[in-house]
Amino acid sequence: MPNVAPKWFRNYLLPAGVAAALSSVILPAQATELGYALGFPPNSAADDAAKTFASKLAEVTDGEITVRNYAMSLLNLAEMSDGIRDGIADIGNVLTPYFPRQYPHANMAAELTMLLALDSRAVGRQGMAYSGAMGEFLLLHCDDCSRDFIQQQQIYLPMGATPEYQLLCTQPIVTPDDLKGKRLRVAGAQWSRWASHFGATGVSLSGNEVYEALDQGVVDCTVQSNPELGNFGLKDVVTDITTGLPGGVFSAGSMSVNLAVWQGLSTDNRSHLLKAASHLMADMTWRYQTYGDRDFEEARDSGVNIHQPSDALTQASRAFVEEDIERIAENYSSQYGVTNASEKIEIMRPIVEKWIRLMDSAELENAEDLADLYWQEVLSKVDVATYGLQ
Repeated sequence: MPNVAPKWFRNYLLPAGVAAALSSVILPAQATELGYALGFPPNSAADDAAKTFASKLAEVTDGEITVRNYAMSLLNLAEMSDGIRDGIADIGNVLTPYFPRQYPHANMAAELTMLLALDSRAVGRQGMAYSGAMGEFLLLHCDDCSRDFIQQQQIYLPMGATPEYQLLCTQPIVTPDDLKGKRLRVAGAQWSRWASHFGATGVSLSGNEVYEALDQGVVDCTVQSNPELGNFGLKDVVTDITTGLPGGVFSAGSMSVNLAVWQGLSTDNRSHLLKAASHLMADMTWRYQTYGDRDFEEARDSGVNIHQPSDALTQASRAFVEEDIERIAENYSSQYGVTNASEKIEIMRPIVEKWIRLMDSAELENAEDLADLYWQEVLSKVDVATYGLQ
């Protein structure tokens, strides 16, 4: 008698067999969507750059990883570091000066930005130069910097930089004497020290308060870059701009990725994320410079007076920057326990010099060209098999 299974058993096996056959078929991987909290408003340079990042990441991963951007929602800038640490967002723009004790090494590197004021090259590309220098130093030359972020359950990725910081004022500033007794809105310790050195007073105000402070005479100048003439409407109250002083740019930002998210990616996708990040840092920095050039021209055409600082003020400012380098090392050693601060600064200085030289000679037609340079010089050199996993 043949060994035939009962009909009910054969009917049971059929779908099981089909399932087994299907299990051997390789199906497309389900796309992973990452949430990106910007902390900046829609249609800002940061928002536009984030859209570029999302597009590039989807492109290089063939849609395996997508990004949903949250402009001015999910997390604000004050909440960003803890929010990325706790996984509220997978990626977020962390401005490290908001958190001085969590990111002392990155903040020290950012305070060195006034090294740009010691060099007359790369005019109009200072932000592009320092964005590259910050990325190179933090990613490739500063293990302590990486550890600061890892302790916050994040990894650092470069975010970009603003154009050169200048004096946006309601009266002319040309000589050292013009600064005495003035009140300057400042956005960092280095600019506050610069103001004090010249007998002025540094005032801390949020960006949203600057317009009213200038309009009502609470401050005489704000130390900011030209895009803020448009971003905050300052061109309506600023009457005088002094170019080239005090110098420096704002570069203290990280496009931080939650550590668990980073570690959960394949090595290929970590590399893809870095590739897309090179486009974000280039796009943001390029847009800031483009918007700044536009707003500066509009301000000048509307009657704002443009001043060059006197030789005496320029030389005195450069002397201050040289002296301030040692002060930065001492401050971060004593206040934040940064070890070998002077040695780290000496590593940073030639990197800044390298990027000033690169930006002075590079043929750049658009943000894509800048992204290629950032990728070749910095992000392609990150060891994705070990970064953030040690």
